[in-house]
Amino acid sequence: MKFLMNFTTSDDDIRRYSSAWDLREYYQKYGLSGLEVMPLSYQDGNIWRQPGQCPIIEPDMVKGVHACCITDWMGLDWTYLLEHYWKDLDYAQAMGAEYVVFHVSQASDEELYTWQTRHTDEEVIDASCALINELLKGREYSFWFLMENQWWPGLTYRSSDCTRRLLDGIHYEKKGLILDTGHFMHTDLELATQEEALFSLNAMLDDHRELIPCIKGVHVHQSLTGSYVKNWLKEGNILPEDPEERFCKVYEHIFAIDRHEPFTVSGVEDFIKRIDPLYVTFEYITRGREEHASYLEKGISACSSLIG
Repeated sequence: MKFLMNFTTSDDDIRRYSSAWDLREYYQKYGLSGLEVMPLSYQDGNIWRQPGQCPIIEPDMVKGVHACCITDWMGLDWTYLLEHYWKDLDYAQAMGAEYVVFHVSQASDEELYTWQTRHTDEEVIDASCALINELLKGREYSFWFLMENQWWPGLTYRSSDCTRRLLDGIHYEKKGLILDTGHFMHTDLELATQEEALFSLNAMLDDHRELIPCIKGVHVHQSLTGSYVKNWLKEGNILPEDPEERFCKVYEHIFAIDRHEPFTVSGVEDFIKRIDPLYVTFEYITRGREEHASYLEKGISACSSLIG
């Protein structure tokens, strides 16, 4: 079991560290093995750089790569989608990553805002299988291809039949699942405490008992924002028409739901042991290095005997 932290090649993450040595020392101090990287273009002065040019990331740091997933994709041109994802998969292969994370989900801005979805889980899963099979066909990648849950239609873990449908539909040999604990919590707006969330997660594993070996990775965090969503829906918010304002409002709303905070309740450690994944990523959204360190300390404390 390898323990990792999430990292992006965005300006916000890069500027927190002075060098590759500084970044390596930072995560090793917490007993972590490396990074799960989301490869984004970043600005170096007036020049935009590609993720592979990031000077503070060395290949042996990169254990996983989180593909930059498109939320509303089912109506887009497949050539565009394939080229979009190939660049992330090729980055993962070049860095020697052991796994790639891919969201199996579909939601338009309207769906994100209103919580009224246009597709069933089965429809999104079938469309995702077709895209993923085309994406991986004939490409000699060596990494695990791990599919992650969201709370929008697709992989949600609300039904083991749907989860099995996804796994059965993928032809790639090294296929598997990522369980994102915080994302799963958003599927039940009535969850109010970490204790309730952990009980719900364990009940989900009961339903997925035969598929637990397929869960190769866990993103560990919590986000109990059901009351926010219920209040939001009561207010009847309307999407702005201006594209820039619309983009900002949608992402403000998503981050208000999906807070990525430490999962610290007693029993998290036993929950991870029950799955026994290959990879555990402490996946947080923070405003700086100091806050991130605080989150890591809290999250790791809840799993201390596993990390050693």
